[in-house]
Amino acid sequence: MVLVWITGLSGSGKTTLAKALKKNMSGEGYNPILMDGDVLREILDFTEKGYALQDRKQLAFCYARLANLFVKQGFLVIVATVSMFEDVRKWNRENNHKYCEVYLKVDRQTRVSRDPKKLYESNTDLVEFENGFDEPRKPDIIFDHFYDLDQMVNKLKIYLMEKFNA
Repeated sequence: MVLVWITGLSGSGKTTLAKALKKNMSGEGYNPILMDGDVLREILDFTEKGYALQDRKQLAFCYARLANLFVKQGFLVIVATVSMFEDVRKWNRENNHKYCEVYLKVDRQTRVSRDPKKLYESNTDLVEFENGFDEPRKPDIIFDHFYDLDQMVNKLKIYLMEKFNA
């Protein structure tokens, strides 16, 4: 059906938006699948390893291929992940005819103030990680700060319905 790929740095609101979209679309008769990067990392046993750039890229492609499998089976798939590599997002576009890329471009101060996983206070390598983030080149939707959650979901839902008849 459709792949909604929500990307942004830690603390930008990816999981919050993904959960709200899933809840909203479930109420419309869809059976959406939510794939959260942190949950997938744990399921795929990458919690204690896999933070090098090459490991991150391998894991991101794994998420993309898994999402693609579910899309091909007719599911609305919502992925919430940092997705720091442009070539992963490019692969998504090339392999999913119904692909919507959402970029949460939230400023660092806001992300630090949220810091749900305490990454900004405990991870000295985070600045290096952020510098390795390939900013999305052509996202379909950009939220440059965290708007009202219902407004964000409605904007995204309208986009999906107009573009993909979802």
